[in-house]
Amino acid sequence: MKPLLFWIGLHVSLWAHPHFFIDTDVTIEKTHILHRWTFDALNSKLLLFEFDSDKNGVLDHEEASRFLKAHFYPLEANRYNIVLQSAENELLVKPSDVNVTVEKKRIIVAFVTQNALSKPSTLCTIDATLYIAYALRNVQSLYAYEVQKSDVDFCLGVTP
Repeated sequence: MKPLLFWIGLHVSLWAHPHFFIDTDVTIEKTHILHRWTFDALNSKLLLFEFDSDKNGVLDHEEASRFLKAHFYPLEANRYNIVLQSAENELLVKPSDVNVTVEKKRIIVAFVTQNALSKPSTLCTIDATLYIAYALRNVQSLYAYEVQKSDVDFCLGVTP
């Protein structure tokens, strides 16, 4: 019985791997946090093929809206894969100024979360389903911070 459970578990775990790889830039300001997600080249190419209807290498307003509806707004169910805690309190994550651009053939989603960090805080970007892997590429912050990261997620400890 144990060997059977092992092989079933192994089979299931082989499917638990990221399908999207996102390079993440985070800018922490006094009143807000700017998030910039850059999709990997392969997925950008596939997504542009799907959403860039006129094949001009740019997502116009309608194309960008369809993209966000399919690939960004559904993340609301998991707080956009962002955990933000100040002291012991989990803070609301509500993106604003959401924008989609294409640079060097890579799709970029940029957005702002309005949060004034007045106490030591933790910001994590993580997908519990392992469907999306977030790699921390760059951090700019007014405050001191520490980074903890793995191959699929990261956390920042921020001290105002």
